Amino acid sequence: MEHRALYFGMTPAICALETFIHATEVPRFPLKLVRLSLPDDPELYQEPSMAQLPPGWDAKPADTPSMDFGTAWLEEGRQLGLIVPSSVLPFERNIMLNPAHAAANQIKILDVTDFFYDSRMFTPRT
Repeated sequence: MEHRALYFGMTPAICALETFIHATEVPRFPLKLVRLSLPDDPELYQEPSMAQLPPGWDAKPADTPSMDFGTAWLEEGRQLGLIVPSSVLPFERNIMLNPAHAAANQIKILDVTDFFYDSRMFTPRT
């Protein structure tokens, strides 16, 4: 069964870091930062504590525990967003949005801006 979801970093910094760790060279396609407005109702979001996350949630690369956790959350369909720590930097947060949730129509795109990595990030170090 297919499960559709949207996955966002909650700050521009974690968005940059999350994509950078997967890059092997300066991206050859344009990158964009998208700023959203989400409904301001705490009942629409679930933010599990670290103790509630399954063992292995932070496996690199992502593995079955985190995928199963997200899939179960999507199948329940109770919230619009699941807020989870970044496995790259657990002090930062990512959000998975359920586009099938009734409140998804309240998500608004506020702006879209170009994003470029500083080329020094891809300079080999000796």
